[in-house]
Amino acid sequence: MTVEGTHNLWGDLHHPELSPEQADFSVIGIPYDGLASARKGAALAPERLRYWSRHLTPFSEDRTRLKGMTVCDLGDFPITDPERDYVLVRQKIASLPNMPIVIGGDHSVSIPVLQGQRVRYAGQRLGILWVDAHPDLCDVFDGSHLSHASVLRRAMESGIEPFDICMVGLRSWEDQEIDLIENGGLHVYTAANVAERGMKNIAESIRNILNDCDAIHISLDIDCLDPSVAPGTGIPEFGGLTSRDVLTLLKSMQGLPLVGLDVVEIAPPLDPSESTVFAGLKIIMEYIAVIARARQK
Repeated sequence: MTVEGTHNLWGDLHHPELSPEQADFSVIGIPYDGLASARKGAALAPERLRYWSRHLTPFSEDRTRLKGMTVCDLGDFPITDPERDYVLVRQKIASLPNMPIVIGGDHSVSIPVLQGQRVRYAGQRLGILWVDAHPDLCDVFDGSHLSHASVLRRAMESGIEPFDICMVGLRSWEDQEIDLIENGGLHVYTAANVAERGMKNIAESIRNILNDCDAIHISLDIDCLDPSVAPGTGIPEFGGLTSRDVLTLLKSMQGLPLVGLDVVEIAPPLDPSESTVFAGLKIIMEYIAVIARARQK
């Protein structure tokens, strides 16, 4: 679908003449929600995110100019058989010469993204900033080891160490996750912790932990946000992070060795206002701004 927008794709940052070797970021859409356990709709997110990205401006909220940053949009990666196709996604991520921004899709699409990042940064400490209402630490869920509830378990099996994982916004649990949460060495900051301590305090703790990593990937499920802010998601959880919490967290990561972002579980059909889509777009653009400010300094 095309749209006559105020700007070009990704707020004028997309340059179709550039290859991934020449651009700062590669955007990859994975329009798949076949492993979501509840309400569907996340497969439609990449199209809607691109559609409305033409109405964004090349500035962050603090007026950081983003025009010097370049995006190569590689289009969508179709998934018909996750067992087979996720291997191809992993290989694609592992071979990228620049920073991936992946737009899902349900959270299962992050399994090959995190595995690919582990391959990219083999021999180095790869940290994960996990921003989500759910831990997604199930071994098998709904009969699948590739479920959107198993993402972080598969990431740890690929060699990402639990002490290099910071989880923010959690407020829902499965029995099979509790032992890892309580005894597995993960750093857990619930949504209630954020409300009590404040995000600036939480973010400082996270920086102190992830500062020792060689590379850091951010995996953000839109249901980290309270459903009053982002209702368009498969399993909305009451009592979530505020939009300001998430933006403060992102901005606080400036200066750390960030190497990629995925934004998942945006389900446009579940939010006719499309506020959830715009939340996802804001997160992506503010992430780009974090990289831009670090480079400008």
